[in-house]
Amino acid sequence: MIKDMTGIVLTKQIINKSYFILSVKIDDKLDSYGKPGQFYELKVNNTQRLRIPISIYDVRDNVVDFMIKDIGAGTHELSLYNENESIQLMGPLGNTFRPAIDNENCLLITGGVGYAPLFFFKKMNQQANIVWFHGGRDSQEVFPADRIYTNDGSTGIKGFVTADLKVYFNENKVDRILTCGPRIMMKHIVDIAQDHVKDIETSLEEYMACGMGVCYGCVTKIKNGNDFVYKTVCKDGPIFQGSEVIWDE
Repeated sequence: MIKDMTGIVLTKQIINKSYFILSVKIDDKLDSYGKPGQFYELKVNNTQRLRIPISIYDVRDNVVDFMIKDIGAGTHELSLYNENESIQLMGPLGNTFRPAIDNENCLLITGGVGYAPLFFFKKMNQQANIVWFHGGRDSQEVFPADRIYTNDGSTGIKGFVTADLKVYFNENKVDRILTCGPRIMMKHIVDIAQDHVKDIETSLEEYMACGMGVCYGCVTKIKNGNDFVYKTVCKDGPIFQGSEVIWDE
């Protein structure tokens, strides 16, 4: 049963001016503290602000790491936490990326803070053959990967993360794509890749206020035959097959 819990901030690691990693120790005994693709809802103490959905970056025993971008009022307040302070959280929530099979050729494609859940996937799936493309606007938005792309060319290859995707498919075998980042980025990935790769797992980044499919604030259109249905990103997702998502909304 998902419930509100209290965690203790063990460390706060500043990555750069926008990104930090919050490590939270959870004393509640859980069957699982999270799997790749899942997230927690974090709540800033003593405020009326809604919970903030944050993907799991790593799990070590009962310590959960969150890679967070200081981009709005809620995430900025999270950036102000210090060691040994308590924090409210709820999770783990959502579905997961499918574990890789031995020697599966997985291509990870991420943008910005979408890096976090795929970092966890790679750590937990060393049996796969993993290649990672990561992109961002500038050097402050990118992290270690096999290929790095920046819009301004300040680091790695200049251009979008999809810049040479077609060429890569012509020269390499890809069994599955796993992607997380801006919606427009994932739409372009699906458009380019769908003739080459059938299994494209996309992790959507809609705002998920409740995290349990109750408020319906995060619904997205998913194909259903010749029609569509609304599904909640927080409970039915956040991971959907790219070919099933109606991207043009």
